[in-house]
Amino acid sequence: MPQKEKKPVFIYLASGSPRRQTLLEQIGVTFEVCVTDIDESQDTNESPLDYVQRMASEKAAAALELIADRRAPVLAADTTVVLEGEIMGKPVDEADARHMLQRLSGAAHEVLTAVVVTDGQQ
Repeated sequence: MPQKEKKPVFIYLASGSPRRQTLLEQIGVTFEVCVTDIDESQDTNESPLDYVQRMASEKAAAALELIADRRAPVLAADTTVVLEGEIMGKPVDEADARHMLQRLSGAAHEVLTAVVVTDGQQ
C-alpha cells in the first residue's frame, strides 16, 4: 500500500521567544510568529501557578484576535521563575538581571511553564 505523504505541521506561535522558535524548528514545525501585547501583571493573591496558566491563556486569546485567517492552531506558553513564593518577573535592565541571578544562585527555586494550544473553538 502506498504511503500517504505527510503534510508539514503549521501553527501560529504566540511568542517572540527565540528559544521557543528554535525548539519548533528542531522538531520540524512550520510556524508564523504572532507576538501579543498583554498586561503581565500578577493579580492580587494570585498563586504563581495560576499566574503562569493565565498568562499562557491570555497570550493565546490575544493571538487569536490578531489572526485574520484561522487556518491553524495557536501555541502560546509562559514561563516564570519563583523564588520563596515570589514571581521573579523579567529583569528591567542589566543591573536588575544581575541582582536576580545573584538571588537565584545557590537557592532552590521553581521554574513554571504553562502551554496552551487552541483553535479558538472551545
